[in-house]
Amino acid sequence: MPASKPPHHAGNLPAELTSFVGRRRVVADIKRLLSVSRLVTLTGVGGAGKTRLALRVAAELKRAFADGVWFVQLAALEDQALLTQTIASTLGLHDRTTRWPIPALTEYLSDKQLLLILDNCEHLRDACAVLADAALRAAPNLRILATSRQALGLTGEHLYQVPTMSMPEPDQLPPLDAISQYEAVSLFIDRAVAVQPRFTVTEANLETLIRICQRLDGLPLAIELAAVWLRTLSLDEILEGLNNRYRLLETTNQGVLPRHQTLPALIGWSYDLCSEAERTLWAWLSVFSGGFDRPAAEAVCRGDLDADEVVDLLAALVDKSIVIAEEHERQVRYRLLEMIRQYGQDRLRGQSSEHAVRQRHREYYAHMVEQAWQQWPGPDQHRWLARLRTEHGNIRAALESCLAESGQLDRCLRMAGELWFFWVATGLTSEGRRWLERGLALDGPPSHARAFALWVAAYLCVFQQDFATAMPMIAECRRDAEELDDAHAAAWAVQLSGMTAFSEGDLPQARAHLEDCLSMHRALDNTLGVLDGSFYLIAVTALQSNLCRAAALCDEAIAICDSRGEQWLKSYLLWDKGLVAWQLGDGEQAAESGRDALRLARQFNEQWVIGFCLEMLAWTAGAAGQHVRSARLLGGAQAIWRRVGAPLFGMRSLIQHRERCLAEVRKALGRAGFAAPFDSGASMPVDQVIAYALDEHQPSPEQQPAEGEAGGPLTRREMEVAELVALGLSNKAIADKLVVARRTAEAHVEHILSKLGFSSRTQIAAWVAEHRGTPGP
Repeated sequence: MPASKPPHHAGNLPAELTSFVGRRRVVADIKRLLSVSRLVTLTGVGGAGKTRLALRVAAELKRAFADGVWFVQLAALEDQALLTQTIASTLGLHDRTTRWPIPALTEYLSDKQLLLILDNCEHLRDACAVLADAALRAAPNLRILATSRQALGLTGEHLYQVPTMSMPEPDQLPPLDAISQYEAVSLFIDRAVAVQPRFTVTEANLETLIRICQRLDGLPLAIELAAVWLRTLSLDEILEGLNNRYRLLETTNQGVLPRHQTLPALIGWSYDLCSEAERTLWAWLSVFSGGFDRPAAEAVCRGDLDADEVVDLLAALVDKSIVIAEEHERQVRYRLLEMIRQYGQDRLRGQSSEHAVRQRHREYYAHMVEQAWQQWPGPDQHRWLARLRTEHGNIRAALESCLAESGQLDRCLRMAGELWFFWVATGLTSEGRRWLERGLALDGPPSHARAFALWVAAYLCVFQQDFATAMPMIAECRRDAEELDDAHAAAWAVQLSGMTAFSEGDLPQARAHLEDCLSMHRALDNTLGVLDGSFYLIAVTALQSNLCRAAALCDEAIAICDSRGEQWLKSYLLWDKGLVAWQLGDGEQAAESGRDALRLARQFNEQWVIGFCLEMLAWTAGAAGQHVRSARLLGGAQAIWRRVGAPLFGMRSLIQHRERCLAEVRKALGRAGFAAPFDSGASMPVDQVIAYALDEHQPSPEQQPAEGEAGGPLTRREMEVAELVALGLSNKAIADKLVVARRTAEAHVEHILSKLGFSSRTQIAAWVAEHRGTPGP
């Protein structure tokens, strides 16, 4: 496992695909605004470069944010109810509670030093405003940089109207050697050379080039689209085509500001210059949400075209910069910029081919989900999970399409149900419930698809400890299963009754239901049901002290996993194995199984199992007398429970072990001695606390000698700075105290964080407290 990246590398900024030209003053202005305002919104017409500017500013500021810079693309999101879930998912959060999503997100952000970029907010303006307001109130070290056609309308919001790129004044022809000072001209030249390497600016073509840039109002996207046409047109032909297009617009769109006509006009002109087949493909590709790969394009856009024609036309649209090709996890993936996609949607709407294209899109992704469901208990889980994450936008679009069209309800219910493992493994339980509950709310007779959706929805409710909602669903699922003779739905309904009893502490009732459901799953040869039901039954049986039976069930389930190449549920079952060992009093074996489970859970970022394993390793460390280590692991587990929901599934019998461990470690360390390592663990990023639990990183703080001891990690000056950090001083205050430059103080703090493997000043304070024997602030 490679070492985790230092804190200032956290985030998800996409790589720049083309060079960034000009805009130095604009970038500096936005950075300056972010230094004095916690919410900055970049506004301007489409194509002004708002997104590109936001990404450039974020890249230059990422070192200033210990918890990262995070980019959330909202253009393809249509349901504002999924806004918070989308942001949480981008941040890597697995919220599996029934809490209103905004409080869950703001609680996570409350102690983070983080820059959040909300891109393309205009169609979700109200929802973005509510979320931004709540987040900024809860998180004092949060900054938000938004891009939108209009302001979010919040108090304290700083608006920055993104200017167009600089150009020569009309009727002013600058000297040839002075054109590089004009951003629009420089951008055109840069993109022109990319498509025509021999392109050069001369005295003969300079005036035409400048007029093109002026005709395009200095809009970066418009300039980039126009420059591409140098593959097939001369500069004079591009200028003439633009002039003709704009004369038409000026006679048909009177009263519309010229700059607001520029990009639509250019996109329309580009559309006209495409062949008929290219225009058709452009319109058909607009049904994709969030991008697509070549097989998807071939399947959805086949129509009257064969696969080779689709590939050739796709390549032609890439050449014209209508479609963008990007490498994604070693495969080429395509996308349309949102304005170009919207133009294609407008062209598609009302066409005779629209229904067929949308139907092929729906069928393609429904089939993909079905394949994933059928192959999930197998060796390709990582691939399927990654693929579905990538196709999340298209899956949403397909589900929405099913709900919008009569006769597609069962397809919607089955598709949303077959995503059960996706909703659980990615922490998107609230979103999964929303799709299922929207479908179940529609009138429809009992069906196998409905029974399927009922048990999946109930499972997600139980996962979120929402038993009041789950129980009626379980009852309806039982009735439908009996009426339809649906043995699979019946088995899952029995399992859910057992899971509910387990969470409520009724172990005898839980075991009876879970034994029954396991027999039913086995009779149906339902591997997924056998493994999932076994996880709960093993835990219940172990907690009832029937350890031989629990161990046998565990070995049997793990053997099934190994025979099928199943890894996700195996991580749960390895934790079960640790629980059995813990109940037997074998702390060493419990810790070994906990570490094995944690290694697997890390591969899937399976937050529940990570939390379970940190708990197990904390219990075993406490029992072995490693009280500081136990406290830190308990803190790490607490941070996960705070994000994902009730500790240990809310299962009372398991929570008793946690509470007993907490009490023993507090007693051993004392109040102050417990608080420092517990808070340190709670503030660690997940990857760091996992590495700590697995002994994969630098010696832990309690193992590190302070300054003056052999091998002390900090220099005398760094120790001095650390003590000032522990007193709550800012970098500026530290600089003033030590009579050094502020940047020098910042560098010392960064070195301390790096040396100690920390990501926050709170962790430094806790470390100092441990070495000085005093509680941190």
